[in-house]
Amino acid sequence: IAFCTPKPEKQDAVDEFQYTMSRLMSMLVSYSLRDISNLDRSHFCPLDLDGLDPSCIEYVEASSVKLNIVLQWIQRLVMEGARSGVLDAAPPILSRVFQEFSI
Repeated sequence: IAFCTPKPEKQDAVDEFQYTMSRLMSMLVSYSLRDISNLDRSHFCPLDLDGLDPSCIEYVEASSVKLNIVLQWIQRLVMEGARSGVLDAAPPILSRVFQEFSI
């Protein structure tokens, strides 16, 4: 989110990127906490899933590898943001993002 372009003509795309990234990170944290906690799953719900495709949400909820799927979605979002100019960061910076998210 810190590396989004400040160009006014890209503001709508930047907003969409930031909202989607926030939702995906919420899913990632929620699923991570579900995996390590002894509490009921209902204690760890993502904050807001509006704007995400309902069929994608159903797919990940039915999967046994939720974290891997969400991580893949985050990586794809970063790549799409880089290609579209929404992310304004040099390639070495973006490669660090992928290193941080590697499993």
